[in-house]
Amino acid sequence: MVAVPSIIHRRTFPIVLATFIILIAASCARATPELKGQATRSPASQAITVMTYNIQQLGYPNWIADHFEKQRLALIPETIETFAPRPDVLVLQEVFTQHAYHFLLSTLSEVYPYHTQVVGEDCKDPRWRSISGNCRMSLYKGNSGLLIFSRWPIEQQHAYVFDAVRVSKTFDFLARKGVVYAKIEVAQNDPNRLAEPMMLHVFGTHLQASAAEHDIRLLQLDEMRRFIDGFEIPKDQAVILAGDFNISSIDQSGFNDMLAHAMAKVTLEKGGVGSISDSTNGYRRLLKGKKAEGRADLTLDYVLFRRDHLQPMNKPKLQVIDFKSSVAWRGDRLFKPNVELNDLSDHYPAIMQLEFSVSD
Repeated sequence: MVAVPSIIHRRTFPIVLATFIILIAASCARATPELKGQATRSPASQAITVMTYNIQQLGYPNWIADHFEKQRLALIPETIETFAPRPDVLVLQEVFTQHAYHFLLSTLSEVYPYHTQVVGEDCKDPRWRSISGNCRMSLYKGNSGLLIFSRWPIEQQHAYVFDAVRVSKTFDFLARKGVVYAKIEVAQNDPNRLAEPMMLHVFGTHLQASAAEHDIRLLQLDEMRRFIDGFEIPKDQAVILAGDFNISSIDQSGFNDMLAHAMAKVTLEKGGVGSISDSTNGYRRLLKGKKAEGRADLTLDYVLFRRDHLQPMNKPKLQVIDFKSSVAWRGDRLFKPNVELNDLSDHYPAIMQLEFSVSD
């Protein structure tokens, strides 16, 4: 008699369990309306890494200023290619010499098969889709030193030369400074995804130098903004601004001016070095000597994104990279001690990793 309840329990347990599962499922079904309209999985996204780098290839004769350009240039491509994360888009400044331009093309082509021309090198170059602004050829003016490399196809390239410029001790008036624009068709992460290609719009620049020329820099930013707006880029596409803005990160008023005139946003990573760092950049100390002593770190180089266009899904921060070659080069100067250095420019590059929502 005692065994009967045990037999009944064993026979009815599967029915009870099935009933319990059905009740749980029904409860979940009743909760479903709270999730209405939400994605059942995380949205498709595309990660993009942009680096801006002023490589200081000025082309001055050694008897005027020895900047060890060939030694430094020889090590730049490999240092970029082995950096992790490797940039998808590379925005360069101060590529003033033909030697530097052709060397970079030949050494970076495997990783970055697409590139623009240098703004201001030839004001009638048919490879540009358009050339606007104050681009006039003259014997005493050189190019802007601006160009963009990309691992994705550049669908269009456009050039703009600033009208606003001022004669100063920095010799900016001798360069056709302006803006380089690359319209890039991004190859999305999943090769099997059937979707419209993502269009990325990258604008590179190098603004007027010297601390006293802030008003000129703001005029140049206004020109850049109008240049960008003239393309009527769809608001659901990403617009990136990158370059050497010559506006200090520790000048809060000037920094805010930059963002306002550029209609852009950026968050700086706290700590670390600045893109101009006399404390850690041995090459800068070699150039400046005692003038480098006691100089605070500051950043002049930025990657920004327009606030009125597609916004990144993540919260990207601008990082300045303490960029050094794994191979040392020798800084030999007359009447000065020879030194071995790993720094490749008087600037460090700045990098930003952005993530954008894309069509599935």
